[in-house]
Amino acid sequence: MKEIGYSIENNKIHALIISDRLLNQANALANYLISTGSIHVIGLAENKQQALSIAKDHYFDYLIIVGYLKMEYTYEVIAELQKQQKEFLPVQWAILDSLIFTFCQRYKIPLKFERTLPITDFVSFLVSHKNDPIPCSPEDTRESKIVNCN
Repeated sequence: MKEIGYSIENNKIHALIISDRLLNQANALANYLISTGSIHVIGLAENKQQALSIAKDHYFDYLIIVGYLKMEYTYEVIAELQKQQKEFLPVQWAILDSLIFTFCQRYKIPLKFERTLPITDFVSFLVSHKNDPIPCSPEDTRESKIVNCN
């Protein structure tokens, strides 16, 4: 677990990143997001417990899931954080295939972004969804928003 940077600027987007497989990509994503100056990465977690620990004392707009999570139970972090009354949008940053769509449906991940698209587009995507309604619970069945190259 590591906390990356620090910002008290409320106008920045705050993100928590989680990945248990694609750690190099997660790190590169975190570094790029920080370099934009408009996104504060509160931490990078490799598992559910690390994510819960980081989230305990931090506000964040997005929980960014990098790739699919090898340990499927790690997706339960979404419901756990919602039970703790954390207000955030889960977003799947991955190569969008049938496995990812299954996980997103199962774990109620409303935002999906194709990670093979330019990373600058991902930043724009995050900015454009910052004021989207926050799912109230894992049972929220709101339509997903998808950005894909198709």
